[in-house]
Amino acid sequence: MENRSHAMMAGLFMIILLIGAAIAAIWISKKNVPLKPFELVATSPVTGLSVQSQVRYQGVPVGRVDALRFIQDKPGQVRILIGVAPNTPITTATWAEIVTAGVTGISNIELRDKGETHDRLESSAQHLAEIPIRPSFFERLQSQGGGMLASLERVLTQVEKIASDDNLSAINAAIKHSAQMTESLNKSVQAMEPGLKKLPAVMDTLLATGKRVDSAALEIGKLAVAAQDTVTLLNAPNGPMQTAAKSLTGLQEVAIQLRASTLPDVSVLSMSLTDAARSFNKTSREIGQSPQSLIFGLPRQAPGPGEPGFAGFNGNGSPVR
Repeated sequence: MENRSHAMMAGLFMIILLIGAAIAAIWISKKNVPLKPFELVATSPVTGLSVQSQVRYQGVPVGRVDALRFIQDKPGQVRILIGVAPNTPITTATWAEIVTAGVTGISNIELRDKGETHDRLESSAQHLAEIPIRPSFFERLQSQGGGMLASLERVLTQVEKIASDDNLSAINAAIKHSAQMTESLNKSVQAMEPGLKKLPAVMDTLLATGKRVDSAALEIGKLAVAAQDTVTLLNAPNGPMQTAAKSLTGLQEVAIQLRASTLPDVSVLSMSLTDAARSFNKTSREIGQSPQSLIFGLPRQAPGPGEPGFAGFNGNGSPVR
């Protein structure tokens, strides 16, 4: 049993040794991958940044800092040389920020990109490409700290003015008035509650009335359509209106014809009847004066003056018979 346990321990040790060797080989192989060089120029302090500091792309480790140098002809600027893995998608829109990691004071370089372009930034040892550095959040906060403090002081001054005794008294009075208004509003709501309970019934009545109005409007619409149809029928070709118009036209023509032909004939007939009546009256008078004229005819008339056989006048001026 003891020999078996020793053999098992020896085998386990060998397995752990092989795994460690594999991990070391992988780590060494990664370290031997050539990195693509890039250049950064910092105009602000690079506190906490040193050689072998990490370079991250969107939070993923992709390289390290290779060197920190001063630019002799540009005081206040620091040249930072970094090495980045060749497969890192650095584009012409990529920029860098120097970010402090936690409270340790160690700084790293963060490469950021919004993905606005796909044009890769080419760089080599002979022609180093420069990646611009933008101020980090804490640097922007530090640069704007003076203005923020001034604004904070102004805000505190205004708060102090608002919190004066007079304003606090006014605020307390306003709160009391608000409480009174709330109480009055509650009373108003309680008074309105019976009316609100009746509101559904009123709404139902209004809906029923609206339905009746709609029905009446529909009937009126039907009557209007029927009236329109009646008017159309009356005005239709050979309809009652045109027939009546034709009848009136015929009556007008008959009246014109009656006025043009019949009435003159009636006038002539009337004149003839008048003449006949005069002749009859004359004959009646003559028969009344000489009834024998019906048998013997009319008496012969005595010749008048200037006629042959005229005998002259008697003593009274009457002609002699």
